[in-house]
Amino acid sequence: MLTKLKINNYALIDSLEISFNKGMTSITGETGAGKSIILGGLSMVLGSRVDNSKIINKEKKCFVEATFDLTDIYIKDYFKKNDLDYDEITIIRREVNQSGKSRAFINDTPVKLDQLSDLTNKLIDVHSQFNNLSILDSNFIFLILDSLSKNQDIINKYSNDFKSLKLLEKELNDKVLLRDKLNSDLDYNKFLHDEFNNLEINNINLDELQDKIKEADDLDQIKDVLSITIGHLNSEDVGVLDKLQDISRNLNRLSNSSERISLLCTRIQSIVEELNIISSDSESILSDIDNNQENIDDLRNIQDKIYSLQNKHRVNTIEDLLKIKNDIESKILTQNDIDNDIIKIEESIRSLMLNLRADAVKIHNKRKSVIPDFEKLMNKNLIELGMEKSDIKIDLSETEIIQKNGISIGKLLFKSNKGSVYSELKNIASGGEISRIMLSIKSILSKYTKLASIIFDEIDTGISGSVSSKVGELMKFMAQNMQVIVITHTAQVASKGDFHFKVFKREHNDKIITDIKLLSDKERVNEIAEMLSGDKSNKSANELANELLN
Repeated sequence: MLTKLKINNYALIDSLEISFNKGMTSITGETGAGKSIILGGLSMVLGSRVDNSKIINKEKKCFVEATFDLTDIYIKDYFKKNDLDYDEITIIRREVNQSGKSRAFINDTPVKLDQLSDLTNKLIDVHSQFNNLSILDSNFIFLILDSLSKNQDIINKYSNDFKSLKLLEKELNDKVLLRDKLNSDLDYNKFLHDEFNNLEINNINLDELQDKIKEADDLDQIKDVLSITIGHLNSEDVGVLDKLQDISRNLNRLSNSSERISLLCTRIQSIVEELNIISSDSESILSDIDNNQENIDDLRNIQDKIYSLQNKHRVNTIEDLLKIKNDIESKILTQNDIDNDIIKIEESIRSLMLNLRADAVKIHNKRKSVIPDFEKLMNKNLIELGMEKSDIKIDLSETEIIQKNGISIGKLLFKSNKGSVYSELKNIASGGEISRIMLSIKSILSKYTKLASIIFDEIDTGISGSVSSKVGELMKFMAQNMQVIVITHTAQVASKGDFHFKVFKREHNDKIITDIKLLSDKERVNEIAEMLSGDKSNKSANELANELLN
């Protein structure tokens, strides 16, 4: 329930605060007094687009603040789901700074405009002659029938399952697209994979490979140097090792004669041992070169293929090539698994479709069962609302296709005169007729479901006194189950309110501003009398005003 509305620096409103109560509240005032301005301010805090031209004083910040009592509305889960601070007394605020930039808050938490609108749509319904498009939406029919048939539990289950179905269908579509792409790439990926496997790239050390090739490029020079080295070390005539061995043997005979000679002998023997190792290693290297000489063309071929792969894939290292190889292998494996995934998803979809269809049939049948009662109530209301020659009915059929609203296809049919044929409401009803039809629908819904607070904005324009009285009675009836706020020019409607505000203009600081006041019982009689006759002092009008109020 809306409990308080504050408006600052909006159009002709300097600063205004209104407190609201349960039941029905009437708001009246002369044309141009500012009723639409108040509604415009409320619409701003409900998420409507800000008209910067309405902010007269550009030096001050404009803000609108609405306070809601959520005690009787189960909406706590919505706050939790949207990560908002919940409070039974919730304050919603919209402000526009001097530059024209607007901000929105829910309990002091900054929110986006669509989030603000989403919440306020659950709290309050603004209904005017120009706001009846929902009734022309086929989905609105299901809202009516589901409310009357108390379908909500199964509707919630169906809605959740339908969302799951759409997610599965999207997943299936994505998998099929991936499979098709992988199929088109499969041959190429296998070709790339064979290129890597033929090289056995996992076992290649590029640095070692390059060293071997460099050795091969210097092969003749290396062989010559190694051969000379071995010859100098081991030649029978001039071999260094033989001469050092002779020196070592001669010194060894004298090693017992002198400690220094003994040390010298040891040092020479170490040199001999090291030169023997050098000679052996040189012979080993020479042997390896001879053995690898036949493989050098293969090594150069491997190196060329590696360089070609690096250039092809635009990488510089063996590690990078291995990553690409693993990625290709992963794609091939994915291709092998994806068909199984598709089969599983298709099975889940089939199972879910069976459940959805079973629930959709139950929902459809319950919708169908309440149509006669709804049509009876509607047509009774229409007679009392001055549309006694009109008739309304719902045409409900079913389809094989599983849809968001089940398998039902609904049309709201209307005929304005007896003897005429039924046509869809949107094709033949006037704006005034649609307003009264919507009022009738919402009065019926108020008995079956907990509606948000509702504001009626001059929907009674252009109707007669007797019909106006019935419109007021319907609003009064609705106010038993919800908060009803009525902006009206009609005395018969205004008189039905439990509370009555008057909007008026006054002068303040050399400028005209819009203001509002809660009328006392006496002031209310005068206001109703003035609405009836244009003269609050008119005796007959006063008597009639008293009759309407009592």
